[in-house]
Amino acid sequence: MTSLSQKNLLSLAQKSAAKGDFAQAIQNLEEALRIGPSNEIVLCLCELYLKDKQNYSAYELIKEEKDLFTNPKIFREYSRILKMNHFSIEALEVKNITAYELPDLVEPVSKTKQQQIMVTFKQKTKPTKFDYEQLFKLDLPNFKNFAQSLLLDPSLNFAIRLVLIEDLFRLGLQETFRVLVLGQEEQFIPQKINLLEKDAIYREVVSGIGSRYYHKPSQLPAVLGEVNLILGSLYPKLYKYVDNPDSFASDIASYIENHDGRSNQKLFEKIDNNISE
Repeated sequence: MTSLSQKNLLSLAQKSAAKGDFAQAIQNLEEALRIGPSNEIVLCLCELYLKDKQNYSAYELIKEEKDLFTNPKIFREYSRILKMNHFSIEALEVKNITAYELPDLVEPVSKTKQQQIMVTFKQKTKPTKFDYEQLFKLDLPNFKNFAQSLLLDPSLNFAIRLVLIEDLFRLGLQETFRVLVLGQEEQFIPQKINLLEKDAIYREVVSGIGSRYYHKPSQLPAVLGEVNLILGSLYPKLYKYVDNPDSFASDIASYIENHDGRSNQKLFEKIDNNISE
């Protein structure tokens, strides 16, 4: 639902856009969204971002929509934004996960630009979300090969490693990949794993933590952050390290509260050292 204030701002934005003043029009619509959610405003703002060559801003905005795949207008705009950003990898993920056909053909950038993207990414000591999502502009063979090289790089950022594995899962790839888990080379097949938060072991451990902190809710967010670091470091090989999720959750709680991880003390210390390196 679009409020009266939002409609007034939308009207002002349309007048500014008609004069070619995209900056003012965008400012009006961004202010309108701060008032409250509105699909109409989102679609208009995405349109303006694209006209103003702010393709990535349009992508960030549309990805916040909860009904990305259920609202036909939102989905069509999402498809167009993927095309404008050349996010061919994400387009393949959408097709694999949802079986929906995107209205637009989303093509990767040229081979030359793909090489530049990979070289630039390798040079980043602390890649950002934006840096990582530039990899969606690669074609599938380059993305797979580059992903494999990154997963065997001991200096790879913890968060990048995690999202990279999950993107390989979303692509539904059936070939074997190698990955470093706590410095040890492991193998996995993306199609046969799951997203970390959907993994049965992860869910059981988090449930166990939730039970233990039921009467201490203020501490729960910080504890869950630590849990995500620990389980994310072991992903996608959780089953190799966690044979009893409830006991593992208890050991995590003890480690956080008393620095005593019991039977998993050495594992937790190794994870901490690995993340801090």
